[in-house]
Order: sequence, then C-alpha cells, then structure tokens
Amino acid sequence: MRHNSEADWWSEWKELSDAGSLGTRRPEEVVRACRKLDQPRHDRLRGKLLKHLTDLARAYLRPRVRQDLVDGGREVIEEVIEILSVAVLTPSAADGVGFETAFHAKLRQRLVDRIRASLKDRDVIEQEAVDPETGIATEPPDWNQLSPEDNAVIADAIAKLPHLQRKAFQLHRLGFRYTSSNPNESIAVMLGKTPKTVQDWVEKAERQILELLGSNK
Repeated sequence: MRHNSEADWWSEWKELSDAGSLGTRRPEEVVRACRKLDQPRHDRLRGKLLKHLTDLARAYLRPRVRQDLVDGGREVIEEVIEILSVAVLTPSAADGVGFETAFHAKLRQRLVDRIRASLKDRDVIEQEAVDPETGIATEPPDWNQLSPEDNAVIADAIAKLPHLQRKAFQLHRLGFRYTSSNPNESIAVMLGKTPKTVQDWVEKAERQILELLGSNK
C-alpha cells in the first residue's frame, strides 16, 4: 500500500474499511496497520481492523481445534483471540511482530500452546483430589448417610457461599462433572469459569463442610 503522507495512509485504510474491502488485504498488512494506529483519533478505525482480524482468526481456528476439549474447544479459541488482540493493541507485545510476519502460523502456534495447557488442566482435574497439606486423598461426605442435624449444618454452610460457588457445589452434588466433552454436563461451561476454578470452589466447600460436621459431633 503506497501513500505520500500519514493522512493519505489513514484515509486509504478508512476507505477500505468503509467499503467492506479489508479482505482484499493480507492479514499481516491489517495487523501492521492496526498496530500503527496509535492515536486516540484512530480508535474507531483500529476497532474495525481488529474486529476484521478476530473474525478471520475465529474462522481459521474453528476447524483446527480439538473437539474433545471442554465446550468443543471454544474456550481455547477465545484464549487465542485474546492473545491476538493484546498483541495487536500493545506495541511492546512480543507476539505483535509474529502476527505481522506470519499471521496464520502464529495463530497455529498459539492454538497448540493453549490446547496443551487445556489438556494439562483436564488431566489435573481428573486426578483424585488430594489435601495439599496432608497429601491424603480427601473424600467428600456421603450425602445419603447424613442425619437431619448434619443436613441442617450443610444447608447453612451452602447458603453462606457466594452465588457462583454455591451453584458449582450444588451442581457437583447433583452429579455434574467439573469438565466434560458434553457442554450440558460441564459445570465449568455452565458457569463460564475454568474447570480448575470450579474444582477449587467445590473442594474448598467440601473441606469447610467436613470441618463443620466434625465440630458438630
């Protein structure tokens, strides 16, 4: 793209955006232009260029993400989109030059990174819960063997939990899993949180309940 001044350069990209013709430019060019638009008066145009790039990225990533991940890989895709957005909008971001040089190759690289991280989190979650202080596997209460008094203690403890933590605990008690390839069975998907966060909430609630039940004897 040739231009004689910054005003000409800005006007040319604005015309492309207004005409819906950004697709005629290579994504690397769009990244470069977006990173160069660093003045407040450029915010609107920069937002349009960024939306074009994130739309391209989602279309590229969807057929390449593993479908056996939590929620079919949608969370992983959005993590990569966030990496792209930060790289484009932050002049000092290390990935910025990578996206300017090889847009799709950098997307693939970051997708692989996030898939590996997601699989690692899933492996951790599927392991038996262990008390971090004692190293002993913790067992949740057997809800079917509790007395009316114990159930009253538990109900009071659950009522005091923050809303999302209470929801996570109740869903887990009903048999839903922290994470699942089926979005309708995944507590993480239902609450919009990572599986590790959900697991931490549930295990913390169970420890508190076990302590309360012990002190109630």
